[in-house]
Amino acid sequence: MHSNTSLATAMPRVWLVTGASSGLGRAIALQLAESGQQVIAWGRDPARLAELQSSHPNIVASASHDLSRLGSLEQAGLDAARQWPGLNGIVHCAGIQHELLLEIPGYGAGDIEAELLVNLAAPIELTRALLPHLQARASAHIVFVSSALAHVPKKRSATYNASKAGLSAFACSLRAQLRGSRVQVSELIPPLVDTPMTAGRGGKHKLPPEAVARSLLRALRSRRPATQIWVGPARWLPWLLRLAPTTIKQVFLR
Repeated sequence: MHSNTSLATAMPRVWLVTGASSGLGRAIALQLAESGQQVIAWGRDPARLAELQSSHPNIVASASHDLSRLGSLEQAGLDAARQWPGLNGIVHCAGIQHELLLEIPGYGAGDIEAELLVNLAAPIELTRALLPHLQARASAHIVFVSSALAHVPKKRSATYNASKAGLSAFACSLRAQLRGSRVQVSELIPPLVDTPMTAGRGGKHKLPPEAVARSLLRALRSRRPATQIWVGPARWLPWLLRLAPTTIKQVFLR
C-alpha cells in the first residue's frame, strides 16, 4: 500500500528525464512537472523539447542530445548537475526499437549499434557519470525504463529484447552495489505502450503513455518504492512465469 506522503516530500525534487521529446518520456516529464517536481528534459527533437518546456513552468530546462554519442554524455551530465545542483533523480526513458527479423535486407551493424548504445550503453554511462553527484545528495532515485520483453522476449526485435534484458540486469547489479546508500534504483516494466515507436503495432491493446506515467508516480509516492514496477497487463507476468514459464515464453516467441 502506498503512503499518503506528498510527492514534494516523498520524491526527489529535480529529475533528469531522457527521451522526453515524445511518447512515454514526454508523459513522464509532464506528470512529474504537474506533481510539483522540477524536470530537466532531454531528447532528440529540439522543437518538441522547446514546446514541452513552454508547456509547464516546472520543466526548467531542455537539451537535445544524441545518446549514441557516449563520449559526450559524461560532460553533458556534469553540466546539468552544475546548472541544477539539486538534481537527484534520473528517469532513463530514451529508447530505439527495430521490430523485425535479423535477415531483413537493410538491417545492419549501424542499426544494431544504435539500438544497443541508446537502450543500454547510454543509461549505464550517464549513471556512471552522475553517480558521485547523486550519492552526495540527501536522497536520490534512478529509474530505468525496461520492458516486459526483457523478461519474456519475442521473436521479432531480438536486439531490442537483448538491450532491455541487459538494462534489467544492470539495474539489479547497481541496486546491489548501492545497497545501504541514499540512492534508490527502480526498474519500470511496462507492456506495449502507445507511442511513436510502436505505431502500427498492437492495435487497441497498447497502454496509453499517460497511464504508465501515472503508475510510475504512484510507485514513487511510496516511502519505499518497489525495485520493479510492473505496469498494466505486465503485472501478471511474474506470476505467470512462476506457474508456467515454458508455456509463457513459447507464446511470446511465436
